[in-house]
Amino acid sequence: MVQKLKKDSIAHKMISEVPTARANEKISAVMRRLSIESKLLKNIDYIYVLNKHEKLIGVVSIRELFAHSKSVELEKVMNRNIISVSPDTDQEKVAHLALKHNIKSVPVVKRGRLLGVVPSNKLISILNRSLQEDILHFAGIHKSHLEYENTMEIPLFMTIWHRIPWLIIGLLGIIFTAAFINIFEATLEKYLILAFFIPAIVYMSDALGTQHQTLFIRDLAILGKELKLKQYYLRQITIGLFLALLIAVLVYAIVSLFWKQYYIAFVIAVSMFIALLITSITSLLITSLINKLGQDPALGSGPFATIISDFTSIVIYFLIASLLL
Repeated sequence: MVQKLKKDSIAHKMISEVPTARANEKISAVMRRLSIESKLLKNIDYIYVLNKHEKLIGVVSIRELFAHSKSVELEKVMNRNIISVSPDTDQEKVAHLALKHNIKSVPVVKRGRLLGVVPSNKLISILNRSLQEDILHFAGIHKSHLEYENTMEIPLFMTIWHRIPWLIIGLLGIIFTAAFINIFEATLEKYLILAFFIPAIVYMSDALGTQHQTLFIRDLAILGKELKLKQYYLRQITIGLFLALLIAVLVYAIVSLFWKQYYIAFVIAVSMFIALLITSITSLLITSLINKLGQDPALGSGPFATIISDFTSIVIYFLIASLLL
């Protein structure tokens, strides 16, 4: 009577120790077995009727057993209109289905075979969690849990170990960037003003990239799967485009005003615009890539995206300067 069923994807919400019987069994025989095996059963709200192929063909509530003569066979009283779900059904949908049809337990069925039952206590737990999420949603919090490591609970040395590789990558990138700048030594000697704006190009690229990363990581943590990435990328890149254009115009105005070198101002402004636009794209892509690889973007995107931003902004700056000057 007690059937040990293989657990599937919904295993943590269902139980397999449920009473089963055959359609031709009499109520008396079923009740007799129930009294013997009751300690082994985790749910006795319903008797699940199976055919010779172990497929679910009917359900009988315990109340029905007492409402009929003990000599009556189960097929005479069982409900053939079975409310069941598949193993991959959403948990909240299962709970709402139970409420809609006023049933205490919901059988989980795959290809007609009974895998287990989601009992009433699990249904209540699902509904309670759903209610909490709805309340948090009303408060503007769309997800109450984060998938990344808790910095206050993880061991100190493990935290350090997780951060070191990303910082080493950043250090190597800085050395490579310095070697690249050395290639344009002659250009810097001829147009010394270009050297003055290397920190400005690098800083503005880092600042904009960090803004994108911080907002993206926050939105990933809060919105999770609800975040529509294509629309999100398009919106953030559009914002980056307008910010890059605004900053480039300001740079052109400042350099023209204080240095009176209008063409140099144009070169620096163009470099700034392209560098900021590229940074807007790379900061989002790198953060997304780190997240897809199963790494914590809060740890990796900062150092890695920063050095990518620094290097690309420097490359763009000197390439444009070499082409236009």
